[in-house]
Amino acid sequence: MVFINEAIKEITLKLVYYGPGLSGKTTNLEKIYENPKLGGKGKMITMSTETDRTIFFDFLPMEFNTGSGYKIRIQIYTVPGQVFYDATRRLVLKGADGVVFVVDSQKALLEANIDSFKNLMDNLVINKIDPEKIPIILQYNKRDLKEVMTVEELQGIFNPSNKYSFFEASAINGEGVLKTLQKAVHLMIENLNKKIDIGLAEKKEEKREERAEEKMEDFLTLLKMLYNSNKNIILLISSLLEDLKKQEEFLESYIEKAKEKKL
Repeated sequence: MVFINEAIKEITLKLVYYGPGLSGKTTNLEKIYENPKLGGKGKMITMSTETDRTIFFDFLPMEFNTGSGYKIRIQIYTVPGQVFYDATRRLVLKGADGVVFVVDSQKALLEANIDSFKNLMDNLVINKIDPEKIPIILQYNKRDLKEVMTVEELQGIFNPSNKYSFFEASAINGEGVLKTLQKAVHLMIENLNKKIDIGLAEKKEEKREERAEEKMEDFLTLLKMLYNSNKNIILLISSLLEDLKKQEEFLESYIEKAKEKKL
């Protein structure tokens, strides 16, 4: 959710890139990060799992302002698209102010796109975010490939009432990437200026135990991500310890043989 730092007059908004695995979410962020026109970028942070990555960085879009003298800082995240990382996706989506849903335009990936879009809607509700109020932008990616669905076909499935802004893109070539980002930022700031609350009202009967379980699941997911990102370091340390043990055994054997020769 919106974070306001009164001391430095800065407002932070969170934008999440969502979609099925290998749809182009990471490519979008890499192209955005490489763009020299976007200033004030922070360090790109990557947390890798065995088959996917979660990436984060923030930047100051100088062309946007709130009209009240406050600077806008945008935090951009990707989520892992693989089905079995749902808890991670839910954790990253928490507190989002806007979502870019990256659709893989290939015909063979239609079912994966539909499943991921449904998963997005479910996780928004779980995170107490109203899917009807949060800005959602559709990006129909990989338009440069041959076996792709038409935009009309995709619109009929994901945007039949035309309530979402959408863009065609070829993220690998940088096409449509900046336009998608600019629209997402514009809509988030528009919500901010209109003071639109995108949160869902909590049900009174919701139990504290359920919240505690969600927090524990999120914590365990974070630990798992940290473990996976440092797995190579752990293996390296283990290997070094094993080598040191072998060296110690060799030295002991060498000393014993030296003693025997003296005797």
